[in-house]
Amino acid sequence: MAEDNRQTRIERAAEVAGDMLLAFRQTASQPAGPALVRQQAAQVLTSLEYEDELLDEVVREIERQQDISLEGFFLVPEGTGGVNDVAVWQPAATSPLLQRYLQQLEREAWSAEARVRLKRVTGNILGRCGNPAVIGPWSRRGMVVGDVQSGKTTSYVSLICAAIDAGYRNIVVLGGRTNDLRHQTQERIDLGVTGIESSGLNVARTRIGVGLIGQIPGLTMLSLTSQDHVAGNGNGKKGGDFDKRRANHNNIAGSAVRIAVIKKHATMIGHVADWLQANGELAAEPLLLIDDEADDASIDTNEPDESPTSINGAIRLLLQRAGRSTYVAYTATPYANVMIDPEARGEKHGEDLFPRDFIALLKPPPNYFGARRFLEEEDGLGHTVKVEDAGNWIGKESVVGDMPPSLRRAIREFVLVSAVRRVRRARLGLERQHESMLIHSSVRTGAHGKIHTQVQREVDRLQAGWDFPVAGPGEVPQVEAEFSETWNSLRDRQDPAQAVTWDELRPLITDVFERLTTETINGVTKKGLDYRRARSGPLTVIAIGGTKLSRGLTLEGLTTSYHLRASLQHDTLMQMCRWFGYRMGYEDLCRLHAPGDLLHAFTGIMESDEELRAELEDMAGMGATPLDFGIRIRTSPGMTVTGRTKLRHAVTVPLSLAGRTLEVTRTALVDATFNDDLMQGLVRELVQGRGQQRAGNAHVWDDVPWETLQGPLEAFRELSGTLTLGLNGKLARSLAYVRSAQNASPPRLRRWTVVLDGCSRCRRAAGGPRWCAPGGRHAFCSTCQESCPRCSTQGVVPARSACGRTRRV
Repeated sequence: MAEDNRQTRIERAAEVAGDMLLAFRQTASQPAGPALVRQQAAQVLTSLEYEDELLDEVVREIERQQDISLEGFFLVPEGTGGVNDVAVWQPAATSPLLQRYLQQLEREAWSAEARVRLKRVTGNILGRCGNPAVIGPWSRRGMVVGDVQSGKTTSYVSLICAAIDAGYRNIVVLGGRTNDLRHQTQERIDLGVTGIESSGLNVARTRIGVGLIGQIPGLTMLSLTSQDHVAGNGNGKKGGDFDKRRANHNNIAGSAVRIAVIKKHATMIGHVADWLQANGELAAEPLLLIDDEADDASIDTNEPDESPTSINGAIRLLLQRAGRSTYVAYTATPYANVMIDPEARGEKHGEDLFPRDFIALLKPPPNYFGARRFLEEEDGLGHTVKVEDAGNWIGKESVVGDMPPSLRRAIREFVLVSAVRRVRRARLGLERQHESMLIHSSVRTGAHGKIHTQVQREVDRLQAGWDFPVAGPGEVPQVEAEFSETWNSLRDRQDPAQAVTWDELRPLITDVFERLTTETINGVTKKGLDYRRARSGPLTVIAIGGTKLSRGLTLEGLTTSYHLRASLQHDTLMQMCRWFGYRMGYEDLCRLHAPGDLLHAFTGIMESDEELRAELEDMAGMGATPLDFGIRIRTSPGMTVTGRTKLRHAVTVPLSLAGRTLEVTRTALVDATFNDDLMQGLVRELVQGRGQQRAGNAHVWDDVPWETLQGPLEAFRELSGTLTLGLNGKLARSLAYVRSAQNASPPRLRRWTVVLDGCSRCRRAAGGPRWCAPGGRHAFCSTCQESCPRCSTQGVVPARSACGRTRRV
């Protein structure tokens, strides 16, 4: 009974707070943020004289009732165990290392809400990792899925901080397969975890990032690797990776935290495993292994009766060497990871890397500029430009023909938007930022040098024509005319609140040219883009490359992307989308130039990715674990979701919704009246004879034409659980299936049966279904349209029916 009273108080407080938040939303024309939701819930608890300890449960109830996503995050499986439960446990509330990192993010202009959300999400992930306080052998396997360029590194940096606070003493980060990626990751760990620049040249142990905030008393952290970018080259210069000489170090105190950021290479991973084995006391300490870009090279692609691939086998051996270990895979493209055989194991290497214990899905914040916002041009800004003249530009080995006009135009566009960004920041009294353009036209390094030459010649031509214009009397210089033409197509696509005029940006074009460089980034040139150490200030760069620019590497301030390279694999194509990310203050200036078929392919993989995330949410809703649930991934025609050798354990099935029930159970509160009117109109049409009413059942109509249902269903405003993640809802997926069936030969799904089905809780309360006629004065549930004596009090809108749905009077 006491528990019933507690739940009643929670629901009552959530209802009162929900009404207040609705009023705020209607007045401010925007939803309440997480901080306001929590503040409102706390005030209601005080006014109702309820216990403060109910706050978290009241917030969750508000989230359930009004579909306000506070976390943007879910875990599989749900539930929390005690402090001694290795499977699911509750980390301590105090975490000094994590708190210091959050202070650093505050200095980087992260909002309080974003930092609170990151802390909560980090705690939830850590609670699914192994509990370092538990003695005895244990292992955990999990995966965190984020969007491309959305901040996964921030997530695992915060997880490392929290894990160290909880008692993990061995931290290994697989920082990608290239030196550039390992260097970039090492830099982020130095900035966010140790606070000390790890370069071998830094004998003074310069403090950076969190180190400038202060050190944690009593905590010693040793970086076993460094930022040094180049491996030993015979001139005495050592690389920063975990090579053999580092593996021979065995004089490290057991109480210190050991952190190694290594390249994802079997030899380097083997060195760490050997080092642990040679230092038995250290191997007994809990190990956290972060596998960044976990779908790349970590998957065993060999046949089941063969030894695993070298990197996969090395990772598994490393985990075996540690008596207590947690493996967390981070990726934006988890297609290959969810296809790992969960039962695969070997006598030597142990079990495979299937994320058997949990899968976490990170929701990017509202300012993330991702696939849907880039490819669906609802804002009218036109973020994509179709390239139609580059078909014969790139041959198999080298560049052929002249540079296509579309690339010349893209270069002019980059110069202009760089000038616009400088004007906008000057208005705010801010210094300029990094400015980047990406040219990704071929994977072959032999072509990159010739592309570089053509691009540099075009930049030189534009700069010469701008700085030293030549024109006859009354004529406009040619280069200025070219820039003017390009500007005319950009000008009206600006955000009106930040719009810049030609007269404002014109004086800055010369300065853009003065700082503009062209760089080729590939395995031959060995060059990298070190934005943080740029000596002459922020970079303005046109980056040309292929593989090294297609995974993990961040191009700061990327605005203009010229992309011709295609792929037949979803994950490869998605990883090439370096133009996703955070573009605060210049989102309207970002453009992707690509052929039409490639733009179509990007749209296809976006939809496939969204459906995978919907599958993961369905898993969470069923309370299933990754071991219990078979995950489906839709492929696009002519493509595969990943490499075929990674799909050895996948089963191909036809895509169909036949036999499935997709139930729409939630709508946004502000859309309730609109949706009610749609459904009331549909019922009126059915009553007026648009279908055959079934004998003996006033709530069933047979042989209803699709045209009668199409309008109301297409206009219905759904708020599915996945919509908070920017995904298609169940109704949208159902309608897509119906359209495909009707376009088939012969067409199907032309005649329908419509059932008005009530809510079981309402039915029990009312003693049976009683339809409330349109225009009546009874209170009724907006979901099931049934009259309900328990919620018949008139005059209060909104309120709750017995089934928990919004009602009308």
